[in-house]
Amino acid sequence: MLLHCVVHPYVEMALVNLRLPTWLVLLLLVLPLFPARAQPYAENVAKAEEYLVKHFNPSIGLIYESDDPGQHWLSHEQGGYRWGYNQTYWLYSDNLFAYLALHRDFPQISNRIQDAISSYMQPPSELFEVLTGERVGLPLHNAQDYVVAKNQDYVVMIRRHNATSIAIGVYVDFWMYLALDRALEGDLVGAVSLVNQAEGLWRGNGLYDWSFTIYDHMFSNQKLALLIFAARAIGISLKHEAEMEAHLWSMQNSDGGVASLSYPTGQKAGSANTETTALAILMYDQSLLSRFPKVQQSTESQAGLLLISCLVGLAALLTIAILFRRRVLPSSHANASEPVELREKGGVASQ
Repeated sequence: MLLHCVVHPYVEMALVNLRLPTWLVLLLLVLPLFPARAQPYAENVAKAEEYLVKHFNPSIGLIYESDDPGQHWLSHEQGGYRWGYNQTYWLYSDNLFAYLALHRDFPQISNRIQDAISSYMQPPSELFEVLTGERVGLPLHNAQDYVVAKNQDYVVMIRRHNATSIAIGVYVDFWMYLALDRALEGDLVGAVSLVNQAEGLWRGNGLYDWSFTIYDHMFSNQKLALLIFAARAIGISLKHEAEMEAHLWSMQNSDGGVASLSYPTGQKAGSANTETTALAILMYDQSLLSRFPKVQQSTESQAGLLLISCLVGLAALLTIAILFRRRVLPSSHANASEPVELREKGGVASQ
């Protein structure tokens, strides 16, 4: 979102009187109009992007699921499934999310992933596309997994939510996809209700939905990323957002990937995967978040945020301008015939 911050005439005059180059004055005046990148987690985001890039297989054009060395869970659901996690490539949701996550900083790889997905000419997932601002239709259905292509070395899979049964139950990920679709439909009240219900399942170390309480008693970290994404997409603040965000990034491994699961104690469990890592990046993707209608904030709240942003931006600009002037312009006490470079290198001001 652009900050329409008006520069006070006295501030503008001060910048001009500093005798700065015209190009720098213009840059300092327009700089507040551009939003900053994700902070204080910019380094985490960069490492997560690097994780995805390192796991990209250029010969296939896709990113594999995970480095987990164990037996793939699909071997318990599909007879004859014999590929490992690092041989399994999901078009949906893994690579759909990955190409979206990399489009800003690694556009060439992002485009290659998108092209690879398109080359298989598969129907949509009927769920995951909602993150792009595309309606998926209600009600949501349960998932079915399909083999798209396979050989001795790898398998390409898709997950489609096209089962005959309706998706029901206390599952945060379903709730967030549903919330995003309702927001696109114009039902922001329903979307906010689902997001608030999901936050109510937060207990400080994970989300206590049915995946945890009924099935494996492990927390799914991708649901945290989805909850934060959905809240930001519809323009509401979560009471525990800072705590959730910090906990999610504490799940990041040294290789940059975000662990997909965590123990009941809140400690990360096992290796990272593509889906969770990509979703953690997408929490900061303004190009996606801006595609959703927002809950209107109060006028006072908007004005307060705008004033604070302007004051911080102007203070930074004046600091830069003053430092530039001290470094570039000759001192009034210095010998006018002495080269600027020599004066800068000598005396107390030497760095």
